[in-house]
Amino acid sequence: MALRLNRINGREDLFVGGIFSVNRARLIEESKITHILSVINNTLPADPAFRNVQHLSIDIDDVEEADILVHFPKMVRFIERGLYGDEVASITLGGNNAPPTTNASAKIDDETAADADAITAASPTTTTTETSQHHQEHQQQQQNPGAVLVHCAMGKSRSVSAIVAYLLWKHPHRFGRSDPSTPARRAVTQAVNWVRQTRPIAEPNDGFMSQLELWWTMGCPTESDDAVENHPAYQRWLYKREVEDATRIGRVPDWIRFEDEEAAKLAENNKEGADGGAVLSLRCKKCRRTLATKPFIVPHQGKGNSEKRDCGHYFVEALSWMRPTLEQGELEGRLTCPNQKCLASVGRYTWQGFRCSCGDWIAPAFSLQKSKVDEATAAPHPGGRGPGGADMAARMAALGIRMPPGAGAAGRVPLGGQGPKENL
Repeated sequence: MALRLNRINGREDLFVGGIFSVNRARLIEESKITHILSVINNTLPADPAFRNVQHLSIDIDDVEEADILVHFPKMVRFIERGLYGDEVASITLGGNNAPPTTNASAKIDDETAADADAITAASPTTTTTETSQHHQEHQQQQQNPGAVLVHCAMGKSRSVSAIVAYLLWKHPHRFGRSDPSTPARRAVTQAVNWVRQTRPIAEPNDGFMSQLELWWTMGCPTESDDAVENHPAYQRWLYKREVEDATRIGRVPDWIRFEDEEAAKLAENNKEGADGGAVLSLRCKKCRRTLATKPFIVPHQGKGNSEKRDCGHYFVEALSWMRPTLEQGELEGRLTCPNQKCLASVGRYTWQGFRCSCGDWIAPAFSLQKSKVDEATAAPHPGGRGPGGADMAARMAALGIRMPPGAGAAGRVPLGGQGPKENL
């Protein structure tokens, strides 16, 4: 299998293979390869035998910890330009995260009707509309004849991840983008299965699969080679990895990301208005100082419990009022109300995490004890731009933070009743 080139099902001349297939000039010539993308742990120099073949080499190891996500825009842009040429690619890869849908941008998905819920090859029977689409696509391919080979060592993990990233961007409706409820894992699995139709050994490692899911959740941004690097969801994911690495060796991360400050920065760059909504917040029971609003509350529930158990804590993101405490560099400690006239104990934190009374393990854990805080629902800020309202929900969505059901609506469902009064 590593000696063969396998063409991915679909209208594009997109091939996948291993390192040995690249060294077989006959295969390259017979497949009319015009572009080669090497995704391998050593930068692969362009073979002088392929004078008319454009080459891009991405240096990356096939390990779960490797960050392949940051390279997806560059890979996708190279593949798109290789298949359709610079003129068409300049349209499809424009400055919009959402894939364009115009005919000129070659974004018509000819298999959409057949494979909305299943990964199957396109039916040979076509309608009049489908025939017109195929005619347009055929004309386009004649104008931009390109064939791209993506390879790694075995044509199994890294190269397949690159191709799946491209397919998720190029044919989003094929894998469920038209249905907002489609889980990222399902979309990615369907895309991998699509590749397996012609490359049975296709199997990205677990780390790459998780990164592909985040790629899908982010909307597959491709407006520039560094589109992922600049995306708030990627920056948050990168920070979580840093926290995990730090706590694994028993130390505090080198820097702390305060989510309310990040949301404020995003709001400064977002000049569009939004409808206001009721603001659900957690307040210190003693002085009524607001400690957290709904977008910064971490949803969780017990796992493996036959009966739902009440939680004694609210878990929240690291917030700026915690700065004086967290920047002391301790792995764990108490959280006190930031009101200097109050300073009541409201919870605790631990970078290494702890298990909630409901059974969930939360890490890192910044918890507010339910017996020390109250829920409050305030009227929206005039103009609909108060923190915690619909505008804040939009900001958090842009940060890549999944919102619980009903979190964006006014009159939210309460988070739960009072838990047991216990000392932290």
